[in-house]
Amino acid sequence: MILKDYLMKMKIGLPKTIVHLDKNVYEVGSVINGTIEIHGGFMKNKIKRYDIDLISIDTNTLIEETINTHSVFCSLECSPNQTGIITFIINVPENVRELSNSFQYSLTINMDLGNSNSITQSLPIMIERAS
Repeated sequence: MILKDYLMKMKIGLPKTIVHLDKNVYEVGSVINGTIEIHGGFMKNKIKRYDIDLISIDTNTLIEETINTHSVFCSLECSPNQTGIITFIINVPENVRELSNSFQYSLTINMDLGNSNSITQSLPIMIERAS
């Protein structure tokens, strides 16, 4: 096995991602605007697909439900020591369950690299009813 293959298998030197959102609190029916900042790893990689999921979690039953999803198939080069930015939007649906203390929400970003590796990041977000 080549050193490069070993490092990739151990997930060493993969690109790093930072997700930036436009607000801290979102209203039902609003749009989440964000960017994914990608810092290249040790080796050249290619992003084949990225998924953005808005997830609700019932803290009483620990059941997760995807309430909105956005997938993009692409072929983005991720070179070492370079930074790239992907912008995205995802809607907060009108039919989000009644908000109570038992529901939490998160935005999960998953980037699929062509070498059977992936990068996943999850951010908690706040959703409230419009007043």
